[in-house]
Amino acid sequence: MFGGMKTTILICIAVLLAVFAQAASESPSELLEKGIYNQETKGDLDSAIAIYQQLIAEASANRSLAAEAQYRLGQCYLKKGRTADANAAFEKLIHDFPNEKELVAKARGLLPGKMVLGPVPWINGERMQLTISLPSGADIGVCEYRADFVAGGTKDWGIGARLLAGPQSVSRVEADAEMLRPIKSHWKHTQLGEAWATYRPNEVEIRRAGGSTATVQIDSPVYDNEEAVYLMRRLPLQVGYKTTLPILTTLGGTTIQVGIEVVGREFLEVPAGKFNCVKVHLSLVNQDFWFSDDAHRYVVKFEAGPVIARLTSVVQRTRGEPVAFQDKELGIQFVAPPGWVVWRAMHGQPEGQVLIRTLDPDADTDDGGMRLFLTDSLSEMARQSSRAWAQEQVAKYKYKVRAESWKDITIDGRQAVSCVADYTEGGKAHVQFLAYVLGPKYSELFVITSAPDKFDALKTQFDSIVASYRTNHQ
Repeated sequence: MFGGMKTTILICIAVLLAVFAQAASESPSELLEKGIYNQETKGDLDSAIAIYQQLIAEASANRSLAAEAQYRLGQCYLKKGRTADANAAFEKLIHDFPNEKELVAKARGLLPGKMVLGPVPWINGERMQLTISLPSGADIGVCEYRADFVAGGTKDWGIGARLLAGPQSVSRVEADAEMLRPIKSHWKHTQLGEAWATYRPNEVEIRRAGGSTATVQIDSPVYDNEEAVYLMRRLPLQVGYKTTLPILTTLGGTTIQVGIEVVGREFLEVPAGKFNCVKVHLSLVNQDFWFSDDAHRYVVKFEAGPVIARLTSVVQRTRGEPVAFQDKELGIQFVAPPGWVVWRAMHGQPEGQVLIRTLDPDADTDDGGMRLFLTDSLSEMARQSSRAWAQEQVAKYKYKVRAESWKDITIDGRQAVSCVADYTEGGKAHVQFLAYVLGPKYSELFVITSAPDKFDALKTQFDSIVASYRTNHQ
């Protein structure tokens, strides 16, 4: 028994000696390329390990290549299930090559115990709505973060966001309850495209709109980009805390190492209230998030490039529950279908006008909601009747109204008129429903716009919003 083991050990040593003998005649860069080929293409981890060890032994020749070899050595050990050796390799990289900041960040993200998740701070049905503004103060959109239990009786989470900031997007990630490891995800952006991801051990299958499919190999667990905010909410956010998040962007199919650091505490007053916050800086993407310094860890504010988002409300609304909206200042209320988002722009609108957007769950609308006008601000002709106002507007914007679509309707007990129009913008066909209703103080214009193939289904849902609309400002 022991004799056989000795023979095996001798054979392994002979293999290593052969590799080192051949390596001696090759340059460091050639050795690294050969190691990567053995690791990633051939899957010969033992040969790759031997090459990386040779490169590390000759660290004085090329520190950068040696650091890369040290990192890849740790990857190989992980792949072979030699966790202790992998951890030692990553710790050595951090200690011996501190100037290789990108590799050090990656190594930190692969070390166990560096990212400890606390209890889930949100509740089933939580909806956090933030208004997105420009530095000038003008409101340009909304972000609603949403968390629900996945249907089927499990405690896994369905988490994501519905976003409007010029373009629109919608995302949802199904993640396990304990560690938030992603199971599958969907992300749709009205300009960049759409992608579905299925997460498996060591790989992620990504399917994109149009039918293309790609499989991304991963050496260690990653998190979906669209769950990053929820992941951060579970971290021990104390000043000085640092970690690295391995984030997969499903549209690009690449993993990035996002370093985060809690850089301080601040007191913030936002539309949703007053909060003591911790400020978290994301180094790679240069963004800042402020989380409430309490058990909820609400997203109170974030800054990304030129935009600023501030928390306006937090409510609990389970999936399938209609969205009741009320604005006491305006004296209006209505009910939107389940999954819709309702948002009022508070700043940056033309004088005498109020904008309330209604966003469908799947980001299929190009435009939608209502605009309230002070009736006294309308032209003398428009104030004669709802139809006169509608015809003035249609002529102004050169809509191609479907002649048979004109209808006299009732909104909130008032006589109104509606029509359906077609137009083309940017080479894309649009269909638009418009409804006009005059009032003593405010007059309302209801609009929903989409691509022709989505229009009928969306209009049916939007009709329920219009039908439920009530005011007390008459």
